[in-house]
Amino acid sequence: MTGDDTASSGTRLTAGPDRTVPHRATYQERRGPAAEINIALLGAELAELTRNELLVLVPAPYRLPLRVDLFEDLRARGVTVRLLHAAGREPSTGPLATLARDGIALPTPSQVPYFLVIRDRAVVYLPGQDPGHKPDRLTRMRNVVLAGSMAAAFGAVWETAARRAEAARVAAGIDGIEGGRELVRALGDGLTDQQAAARLHMSKRTFARRVALLMQRLDAGTRFQAGVQAARRGFV
Repeated sequence: MTGDDTASSGTRLTAGPDRTVPHRATYQERRGPAAEINIALLGAELAELTRNELLVLVPAPYRLPLRVDLFEDLRARGVTVRLLHAAGREPSTGPLATLARDGIALPTPSQVPYFLVIRDRAVVYLPGQDPGHKPDRLTRMRNVVLAGSMAAAFGAVWETAARRAEAARVAAGIDGIEGGRELVRALGDGLTDQQAAARLHMSKRTFARRVALLMQRLDAGTRFQAGVQAARRGFV
């Protein structure tokens, strides 16, 4: 264990990547450009030192060496937390599924080659590249130019992933209703309920009920908002 892996005597840490528990830790970071850190201690260090923003990349097969409550605690402190993971067969349960439901994690079609963390646009944690590098250790690099550039690239990928996720949510909301696409087209054409119901061969009451369900699925407060969301995704 290097000097960067140690904390003050008030720190209690348990072994294992999923069982790191910070307890009144006071880390004395080495101010040099790079140092090693045991991945089992990463969660405690991030909990102690993160102030404004934490960005995380997770490759398949979705092994996240950080506890979910770390992200929740940081968000409760007002820290911006974002996690991008490789797209594919994302698990429906487990840490990533929990973070996805909280709006913290998004899949990205971009290749995610390795686990990486960017803290406060100043520090980057990444695997070592030399052949003798131990898999349970990360290299911590303090470089605001490198970290800031990587954070900017992360942000661009995040925005693309967020748009894809929103489009998928809208499509699922519309397609989950019988005749959903015809329904939004009728709304987009500005028809009255009576005219729309006649076009879709249903009663006015059925039309109104399906419109209400559509608004609920799209989290829209008004028919206009539902129509705007549908139009943005090309359904109108």
